[in-house]
Amino acid sequence: MRHGFLRRRRWGAARLLVLLTVTGSVAVGAYAFTESATVPASNVGAGNRTVSGYTISNVSYTLDTDNTTAVDFDLNTAANDVAAALVASPAHGDWVDCGASVANHVSCDFSGSPVANTDVAKLSVVAVSSGTVTLP
Repeated sequence: MRHGFLRRRRWGAARLLVLLTVTGSVAVGAYAFTESATVPASNVGAGNRTVSGYTISNVSYTLDTDNTTAVDFDLNTAANDVAAALVASPAHGDWVDCGASVANHVSCDFSGSPVANTDVAKLSVVAVSSGTVTLP
């Protein structure tokens, strides 16, 4: 009887050792996964008011007889990508990709989809310091 008791006890210790090894491996793997999930600091701004991250100045519009075909402006800091819209409540098709700022200056070309001068209500700008602007 005593001999069977020892075998059962050894098997329990082996199972405990296996369980602890697996649990430790999972914990280390989970830590390694969360440790690598860092997001770099960057500026992001969107809206029709002053937004933390960017300040817009020196706004200039290019008009023809009926349409606004371009807008130029300066940002207080460089942007990797910029998009702009000129209507009161911009939908997806109202935005124009302006590209990256050059020496903090942005030029947006609306000639491919000009906005009627009577429809220009406000300048909306989305700018990011890294990555690209993605609009819904």
